[in-house]
Amino acid sequence: MAITAAGVGSGLDIETIISQLMTLERQPLVALQRREADTRSQISAYGSLKSAVSSFQDAMKDLSSLDAFRIFQSDSSDEDVAKVSAASDAAAGLYNVDVTRLAQNHKLGSDAFAETDTFGGGAGDALTLTVGSNSTSIDLSSASTLSEIRDAVNSASDNPGVTATILNVGGGNQRLILTADESGYDSRVQLSYSGGVNAATFNFTMTNRDSQGTPLADLTELDAAFSIDGFALTSASNNITSAIDGLDIELEGEGSTILNVSRDNAAIEESAKAFVDAYNNVFSTVDQLRADELSGDSTLRSITGQMRGILNVAPSGLTGSYSALSELGIKTDRDSGQLTIDSTEFAAALDTDFAGVAQLFANDDQGYAFRFDALANSMLDADGLIDNRVDGMNTRVRQLEDDQSDLERRLDLREVALRREYAALDQLVGSLQSTSNFLLQNFV
Repeated sequence: MAITAAGVGSGLDIETIISQLMTLERQPLVALQRREADTRSQISAYGSLKSAVSSFQDAMKDLSSLDAFRIFQSDSSDEDVAKVSAASDAAAGLYNVDVTRLAQNHKLGSDAFAETDTFGGGAGDALTLTVGSNSTSIDLSSASTLSEIRDAVNSASDNPGVTATILNVGGGNQRLILTADESGYDSRVQLSYSGGVNAATFNFTMTNRDSQGTPLADLTELDAAFSIDGFALTSASNNITSAIDGLDIELEGEGSTILNVSRDNAAIEESAKAFVDAYNNVFSTVDQLRADELSGDSTLRSITGQMRGILNVAPSGLTGSYSALSELGIKTDRDSGQLTIDSTEFAAALDTDFAGVAQLFANDDQGYAFRFDALANSMLDADGLIDNRVDGMNTRVRQLEDDQSDLERRLDLREVALRREYAALDQLVGSLQSTSNFLLQNFV
């Protein structure tokens, strides 16, 4: 194949000429690439906007329902006696708790036997364990050691709630210990026997002791005994969840303590501050995007306009003392347009009319947080304001990519055509130069 190089015959710098011509030809492609980059930058900008709106919605979660306002702090004067935690339906107050006995898991221990001793071995021999209305029978028709009985109890598919263990007591002797999985009298372990096995076979005895080390006098003492404000109560569990609505009390030991449950105004104020900060962040994000990637974008005006609209429209039909956030110390700064919160005013509003503050934020349909949350949903939904805008931009990017691919194919063809044309020109000019040189040599 012949070796050719553009410009060899004529001396013309054809490569530079073609390169400069193609640079001009590629200007429309550069414009498409620039438009694609700008559109992708706008998509990224909308991602920042969506993140700011999402953070604003998250900040309203602690203010958008009346239950969210019922935040309590609780403590015990002696956590070695009882600990307490409060739910949203708790009631503020002081509660005197006296614990006289903790709930225990029922325990039974057999006599000590050699580890090689076996039990049963006759037809119909069995040990039955019952807890409440559930039971399991351990088949002892084949003689079994205490360890084998332990394994049979623990692996029984119908185990009623009993764990068996072996206590090694020295000298090669051991005891079989049966422990109820749940505490309290109703979860006690009851034993029955059949065949040649009877109560004397193992001689199980209760091993539970009170705080002084004295054996329990009665199985009912497996229940916790305590009083709240002088009223005597018992419980199968040391975790008391039904004595006082909204309070979870964990009994830890015998003695007396005072449970103090109070409304946590500080936590509510922190939620209000988070709301203010998130609101301001949306507007700061909008200002940054308006000055850069999304200059002149009408969606930004729509978002800020709707948010200001909610802020400036007072709720109707509320029965509390307040009808505007400014009455709680949450006001718009005249210079910056951002919200500010006065902690002193907000705390005073909570103390004056807590329910009124809760209604102003969380009233279903009219509360500020309720309405802001609904607005944020309309912006963040899959077919909402922001996603619709981004979907349109993604469609534009795909079209620009297709346009660039088409144009690049045409440019490749154009470069091939230019090279063909200039190759022909190169040959023509070279031929003319040869003829000129020949004539000059013969006429001199």
